[in-house]
Amino acid sequence: MTMPCMKVEFELWQLIMLSSMILGAFYGMSKMLMAQSAKSIEDSFKALREHMVKQDESDRRLERELLQLQAQLPRDYVRREDYTQAIATIMTKIDGVVLRVENLFHQALKGTQQ
Repeated sequence: MTMPCMKVEFELWQLIMLSSMILGAFYGMSKMLMAQSAKSIEDSFKALREHMVKQDESDRRLERELLQLQAQLPRDYVRREDYTQAIATIMTKIDGVVLRVENLFHQALKGTQQ
């Protein structure tokens, strides 16, 4: 059993209309695709701009905190050499007080022995 063969015939104006419809559909789809791509790119740039603004604000805040720290350090920080010198001075004064107390104690003992 053989399949009947169907013959399709088009006139010229029908072929022109069909091809123009197909080309129009491709043109419309490509234009829609390009519009979506452009919107996507625009959204990405907008998000990037917002991120950059936030980053700039963060950088300014960090710089301000660093400047505050630089201003605070000389006021609150004691250098090691200054600290050891201050401790040495205090220890010398304590040794002097201890020596005076010992001298007074020895004098008091001498006075009671005589």
